[in-house]
Amino acid sequence: MSKKDFYQQLGVGKSATPDDIKKAYRKLAMQYHPDKNPGNKKAEDKFKEVTEAYEVLSDAEKKKNYDQFGHAENNPFGGGGFGRGSQGGNPFGGAGRGNAGGADPFADIFGDLFGGGAGGNPFGGARGRAQQQQASRGSDLRYTLTISFEEVFSGAEKVVSFMRQNGSKEEAAKLSVTVPAGVKEGQRLKLSNEGDKPSGVPAGDLYVIVNIQDHLLFKREEHDVLLDLPISYTDAILGMDAEIPTLAGKAQIKIPAGTHSGQALRLKAKGFPKLGGIGHGDMILRLTVDTPAKINSRQKEIIEELHRYNEETPLVKSYKEKLDSVLKNRK
Repeated sequence: MSKKDFYQQLGVGKSATPDDIKKAYRKLAMQYHPDKNPGNKKAEDKFKEVTEAYEVLSDAEKKKNYDQFGHAENNPFGGGGFGRGSQGGNPFGGAGRGNAGGADPFADIFGDLFGGGAGGNPFGGARGRAQQQQASRGSDLRYTLTISFEEVFSGAEKVVSFMRQNGSKEEAAKLSVTVPAGVKEGQRLKLSNEGDKPSGVPAGDLYVIVNIQDHLLFKREEHDVLLDLPISYTDAILGMDAEIPTLAGKAQIKIPAGTHSGQALRLKAKGFPKLGGIGHGDMILRLTVDTPAKINSRQKEIIEELHRYNEETPLVKSYKEKLDSVLKNRK
């Protein structure tokens, strides 16, 4: 069953300020709090929904993830939850925590609403129900994994190192992550039960966020691989056979005589695998005719001899025809 939009849950728009979000939640929490609606299951469920929405939208990092990825159930790799924000000084540069050890985002709200209890806790005890709800499982963790274009093409098995809670202590963990071929920038891979593991509650999950390195030669456009290929002006005129790099090795291509800048050649099925589907994208070569900055005297003689033939090239001819049409219409 799809979750409702968190902004709709709180009755605010995406441009709402933190103060707007806080005010909206305070109003709804007052209305639906279980202590004010004893025995009312619908009110309790509504309270849980708006509390979950506020827990995400009141945290800058979680809100950013939600705005980018939406509910985790829409994530093609499955899984729920939102990664915790980066933890300062984390030597592993990956898994981070949100409010662990920090201020409780609900404390001042519940303190305002109920005005009682230790630390603003409406229940007068060590933890409020919202906090108990948060502690019903370990926190989810997030790790940013950088991979190469080649690894996107072939898939990869990577090992990630990060810190997580185990019982009452922090532990260094290492896990193997299978990166599927064709994965896209920003997509998340879920490792169930590999997040924080407090004592007495189920473990959270680990979400590995994929970051793809730029390549020196290739660019990506959906499933296609783009290569800007410069060729000399003589090869453009005469045509040539060329060997080019691909993500799977090398390929032979034929550049036809009379090639001009901007022309594109397509190599079928030489692009990225289609994630969760069948087949590959293509490799597209975008040709640029490269002219020399300097030529020697003999080259100049040959080119001047060629120029005396004054043969029109296709693009120049097309331009002149269009120019003649524009000038005639001005008369």
